[in-house]
Amino acid sequence: MLFLTAACAVLGAADVKAGEKLFSFGILESGSWAEEGNLVNRLDLSLYAPWGIQLRGQFTDRRPTPPWEHPDEGISAIGAALYHKSTGSRLIYGLIETRGLFNRTRNVWSHSAPWFESHSLSTADLRTSAGEMENANTYIELLTPTLGLFNASFSVQLDGDANAIFTGGAGSRLPYNSSIRLEGLVTERPITKRKNDSWFSDKPYLPERKLRFYALNATFTNRYFCFSGDFARSEVFAWGDGIYLNVALRAGPGPWRFSFVSDGSDSRFSGADGSVSGAGFRSAAKFEWGGSRNMLFRVSSTLRAASSRAPFDRSLTSVYYRFPLDKRQLIRINRVSLSMERDAQSWEKIEDSLSLGAAFSVGPVRPAFTVNLNQHTAAKIGDRINPFPDYIARHEFDLLKLSGELSCQVLFVSLKGALTYTLTDEKPPLLTSSISASVSGKLGRIGLKLSSDAKTGDWSYTLSWKFQKTF
Repeated sequence: MLFLTAACAVLGAADVKAGEKLFSFGILESGSWAEEGNLVNRLDLSLYAPWGIQLRGQFTDRRPTPPWEHPDEGISAIGAALYHKSTGSRLIYGLIETRGLFNRTRNVWSHSAPWFESHSLSTADLRTSAGEMENANTYIELLTPTLGLFNASFSVQLDGDANAIFTGGAGSRLPYNSSIRLEGLVTERPITKRKNDSWFSDKPYLPERKLRFYALNATFTNRYFCFSGDFARSEVFAWGDGIYLNVALRAGPGPWRFSFVSDGSDSRFSGADGSVSGAGFRSAAKFEWGGSRNMLFRVSSTLRAASSRAPFDRSLTSVYYRFPLDKRQLIRINRVSLSMERDAQSWEKIEDSLSLGAAFSVGPVRPAFTVNLNQHTAAKIGDRINPFPDYIARHEFDLLKLSGELSCQVLFVSLKGALTYTLTDEKPPLLTSSISASVSGKLGRIGLKLSSDAKTGDWSYTLSWKFQKTF
């Protein structure tokens, strides 16, 4: 009894010193009900304890609406996590969402260019969407506090078959506000066999085989210059070895910054999850200039090719400008954007697209407009393919989409209306519209959206909500 009294006194003293409650409890409930879709729910419970400890439990569920007509359908998932706030260490069980080196080295062509900003330290957390519990993983991450100039991290992710992904790293502070970080990842796991889709399938049958995967990241950060690079190697029995490499640079001491990235992989490279992205090569550059009153100018261009030795045949170029904020003006332009894209993988059909966007403010009302135009042209055998769109050449029309939206804030109520007109070659035009309203307060938000079907003209509703409270 004396021991418990003394322990409570110590905890109480720490609590008074921190000026916070000894324990606090948080609850979050969010979801949506779509008339022609699913009922989605997420319940998140957290217990905040002394010394920065948080215990969290989560339940997610998704089933067709209305649920009483589909009692045997739907999927649910549960998860639990234990966090240590000051170091970032965590223990998680459930559906895992990963970030960092593991994500950057899988399905490499499905995400945007790996800019320096995307080279974050590897970590994981509970996924907030429902899924099959058969995919549940256990994740352990240990991070040390900064010991002098050094810190270190180690994590392991285990699936239901005890296949493990090990990640470890160390970092150090350097003179002149610089730092360096090294991180490595290794895993070994079986890959399920691949069946033929048909008698003449391009992908041959492959038996169950073993994957060995290694990845390494090196990052240097300084006020004037930053560098980060990933190297990954995969070894798959009956498939072969593959390599993926990316390099990202960023320079700029003041309001402007210049970035350059390049990455490539060969045809046999496989991610740590067994996915095969295919061969490719990509280079991208970006210039950003930030000014006073939230002004931002950004221009970027990305070029892609089938391999490092092949000519570039795809590109995406964009220009974005956000005007300085000036609330004194009744009518003002908030932002404008321009995007141009070309896909010339097939010389018989070279696809070019153009997108223009602008957003305004007229008092409390904020209108925005977007125009998308898709066309295609063709080249002759032996012609030199320009990776950038050529709008002077003769094109054939594919699609025109005109979109507009109008939004405003009235006290704690947000109102928004949207209208989209789509004209496609040899098809009747389609017109879609929607209107939504949401109410926000201290406890959360609740919203209602009405949408029209472009083909039938019928209207459907979606109800969404999010409530959060800490006691």
